[in-house]
Amino acid sequence: MPAPLPAHGPGVLEDEPPIARLPPARAGSATVLSTWLAQQGFPGPFARAEDGETALMRAAWLGNTAATATLLGRGLPVDAEDDQGRTALWYGCLQGWPATIVQLLQAGADIDHADDDGLTCLMQAAASGRAELMALLRQLGASPAPCAPDGRAAADMAADRARELLRHARRLSA
Repeated sequence: MPAPLPAHGPGVLEDEPPIARLPPARAGSATVLSTWLAQQGFPGPFARAEDGETALMRAAWLGNTAATATLLGRGLPVDAEDDQGRTALWYGCLQGWPATIVQLLQAGADIDHADDDGLTCLMQAAASGRAELMALLRQLGASPAPCAPDGRAAADMAADRARELLRHARRLSA
């Protein structure tokens, strides 16, 4: 497994106030973890939001590698699913956090897990036209073979997205 890559992408959700990252030197502190969990609206590390989201999923969404490490160290299951069958890895991929993605995979996350719609992280990246994320997931071992319920694999989804972008480009130049 390659070394963790530097994180990039948005630091906070647009509709939430800025969230402080856990200081790496104190990431294991119960007080720091409790404070972070309270800021996120979780009464404890094993609590779930109404949609089944876990604190680990939130940490992955925010790209907070210190919180992710602390929560994994507390025994939170890396492949727990929310109400749509999405895991912390899915949340990290939606935001495009390479360091968090690598961290979750090193903790044993299933890179080819499909959500309740039958989509893997690689398929979601392809359907969204996120070439950098697709390349990272392939480099880390994501299989291009799984197909969604409609029979399309990630490559088909990427091709569909490319055709859509070409149509838009033609309209702009007309």
